[in-house]
Amino acid sequence: MNRGDRWLIVLPLLLTALGVIMVYSSSAILGITRYQDPNYFLARQVLRAGLGVLVLLACATQVDLKKLERAAPVLFGAGIALLVAVFALGHVSNGATRWLRIGFLSVQPTDVGRLTAVTFLAWWLKRNPPAERGFVRGLLPPLGFVGAVAGLILLQPNLSSAGLLGITGFLMLFLAGAPLLHLAAPVAAGLVTGVVMIERHPYQMQRVATFVHFVFTGTLDQRGAGWQLDQSLIAIGSGGWFGRGLGGGLQKYLFLPEAHTDFIFSILAEELGFIGTSALFVLLALLLWRCMRVVAHAADPFHFLLAGGLTLQIGLYALANLAVATGLAPTTGLPLPFVSYGGTALLANLAAAGLLYRISAMNASTDALVRQRWSGGRP
Repeated sequence: MNRGDRWLIVLPLLLTALGVIMVYSSSAILGITRYQDPNYFLARQVLRAGLGVLVLLACATQVDLKKLERAAPVLFGAGIALLVAVFALGHVSNGATRWLRIGFLSVQPTDVGRLTAVTFLAWWLKRNPPAERGFVRGLLPPLGFVGAVAGLILLQPNLSSAGLLGITGFLMLFLAGAPLLHLAAPVAAGLVTGVVMIERHPYQMQRVATFVHFVFTGTLDQRGAGWQLDQSLIAIGSGGWFGRGLGGGLQKYLFLPEAHTDFIFSILAEELGFIGTSALFVLLALLLWRCMRVVAHAADPFHFLLAGGLTLQIGLYALANLAVATGLAPTTGLPLPFVSYGGTALLANLAAAGLLYRISAMNASTDALVRQRWSGGRP
């Protein structure tokens, strides 16, 4: 682990540690109320974080990127199989079928599916550059692959995760050199699909209507659909410069739903204030910057596209979560990467960080070889 960008190890671990602390602070009251145990969510998050660290280190040190590239189609098939299995074997929570129980673990196939889809798309686009293949042969097949995964996620239903996967696929096609004119078609298709899905699910329509009303009037239905956002904004606004102190927040006393998952940022802002949220933003910005450096330095097309897709996934999820918590987007149910309570999402993000570190190590080896050749040394 001497040649890669160590910030890609340090920053995810710092964010994960911050997440464990904030999960405990935001969930202790809920744990007492629901399970008579203030440590209920903490114990599970610590276990998941421990597994995640092992996954991070394994991906950073043991994964052979050439073997990963060859295995991309098989991994993609496995991801599809998990997404299909969730309809037959998954359990329902809050009206959605998104989880599979495997032993003592609850797995969300969406997070596995998005990782395998990015890996497969990088594999495919390396062999089928869209700029050389034209619209039919270059663009339609990868769009079909992404659409298949996004469609299975939509059926759960999980519009937000499907939408972010669609955006990731679109941007990966752009990175692969697809002409902008060709990319207009998937944008239009995605917008139409989004509108149709929102209309078919009243609760999603209500979320969008609440958001639009808030944007244009600045007011919320504080006792109805706007309750969650209103409580989130109260938490953020009451934090001030330095916050109420770690553990001193009030909105987690069952006022703010999903305080330890979707709205963990709001509790962090309430307890750590402007200083704490600024520190979080700095950590996320530094991580995304180091990820983008990996993308920029990647010489192999598979490495370039894989790093780009993984970076997009982390960045889009972080942007969406923060936008929801601050009222800049409708409520979506997406976690804050590395920080929110959750198992599969945390493991997927730590695996992505490990793969980015691995790619950065390959970049460093290539750069060193180039410098050696230009200096007259032997390869």
